[in-house]
Amino acid sequence: MARILDCAAVAAAVAEDCRARAQALRAAGIVPKLAILRVGEKSADISYEKGAVKAMEACGVDVEIFTLPAEVSQAEYIRTLRAICADGSIHGVLPFRPLDGIDETAAITNVVPAEMDCDGAAEENLGKLLLGNDAGLFPCTAEAIVAVLDHYADEIRALMREKYAEYTPSADVCSGLNVCILNRSNTIGKPLSMLLVNRGATVSVLHTRTLGSVRDDYIRRADVVVVATPVKNTLTGDMLGDRAIVIDAGVIREKLFDENGVPVMSEKTGKQKIRVYGSSSADVAERAAWITPVPGIGSITSAMLVRNAVKACRIRSGI
Repeated sequence: MARILDCAAVAAAVAEDCRARAQALRAAGIVPKLAILRVGEKSADISYEKGAVKAMEACGVDVEIFTLPAEVSQAEYIRTLRAICADGSIHGVLPFRPLDGIDETAAITNVVPAEMDCDGAAEENLGKLLLGNDAGLFPCTAEAIVAVLDHYADEIRALMREKYAEYTPSADVCSGLNVCILNRSNTIGKPLSMLLVNRGATVSVLHTRTLGSVRDDYIRRADVVVVATPVKNTLTGDMLGDRAIVIDAGVIREKLFDENGVPVMSEKTGKQKIRVYGSSSADVAERAAWITPVPGIGSITSAMLVRNAVKACRIRSGI
């Protein structure tokens, strides 16, 4: 049975560093502040918003929430976002995506300055990532996954020494790792691949067009498998090689029904209950050496958002 990687401990370590940095800014008379812009009442957005606010407040970062109706026009959305970015008290911005009926490139990418882009989606930030320039703000989930590897660096080095006689431990735990990523999005797969390559890992990125036999071969040979797809059981135990580390960053929400097909309602909220799944099957835990829980990566993602907000504050303040 796989060892469970403690995502809460990773998140706590990142948060503690953020708290110290935020306190230093406040001691210098600078109050770091993040603005969140949400459209409509999507449950996933509201859930992420609550987690982000809690994480920010715990680390000493102020948060201001801006909401717009689901039917907002693109012009009004852009006016609101420009006003937020022009507010000198705000250092970072997190516009929730996806947006229905709004051109995100025109409404967000072309509006939010790179130094305020806490989502790490700006072309300038992605360009810095490609070039290995750490001065940028990078996608939070991708950085959260790397944070797991960093947190368990000693254990991973020990595992690699057991697996490979030729392995030579490095100061950077990512160096020499063979990592397979089942995701090619702009928020996880692509930026994660660059973060890892920049640190000496060998990376393969698989997707829906990857041939089955090729996919299975890459997964079987991987030391670390990162899976983040919208489909349950994308990764199964029989796909894994010897002593693989599995990081499941999938978030699949399913509404609950009882045996008669009747929705299961929450007494607390009055809404239908939802169960959250990852992208890997239950037998992955029986085959892997280590695995992240689900949910798990999300807590680290929230901590990374705090880190980006603090970093944006330092950039905007010229520190």
